Amino acid sequence: MTRFHLLFLLLVLALAVPFATADTINLTNNNLGIVGSIGTVTLTQQGGGVMVTLSANAGYTFKTQGGDILFNTNVSLNAGSISQITINGNSYGGSFGFGGPATRAGSTFSYNFSNLNPHGVQSAKTISFFISGVTVKQLELANQNGAMWGVHFCVGDGTKCGVNTGFATGKFTTVPEPGTLSLLGTGLAGLAGVFRRRFRS
Repeated sequence: MTRFHLLFLLLVLALAVPFATADTINLTNNNLGIVGSIGTVTLTQQGGGVMVTLSANAGYTFKTQGGDILFNTNVSLNAGSISQITINGNSYGGSFGFGGPATRAGSTFSYNFSNLNPHGVQSAKTISFFISGVTVKQLELANQNGAMWGVHFCVGDGTKCGVNTGFATGKFTTVPEPGTLSLLGTGLAGLAGVFRRRFRS
């Protein structure tokens, strides 16, 4: 086998291995003029729907009481489409609002998941919930401003939301998983070593 064939084989292998992606929306735009990301929305495909996980960055929380989580999709949904709600890791079985369309801070979204009311918790570092009957791609539709998801947030890390609140939006970005990239690199290095030994013998 010539060096050309070896290089060609390695190139084919590199292109044939699909890169795993995490569907993450960074909440980088907001109406308070804050630079940087407020947090992220992670969309994970599961059987029958999508698990949505909101994670606030340091210095921010997501408003629960009176707060809004807005998104776009062309799938017809209702309150029964939402389940498995957790707030700061604790299961939530209380009331919530669900409807749409809704406009916040100049952006209109298809649906508004709102007014979570956990006892004594006005804002949370993490919120997750399951949306049945949709795919990740169906939850990555942009509105007229290019935003896919929007979240009502509070400035501060406590469970009480102060007067400094805002609305953050974001778009989807593809992030290669480090484990997949390192596995690909290790495999290619191993193949190169095998072929190199064959050349020398």
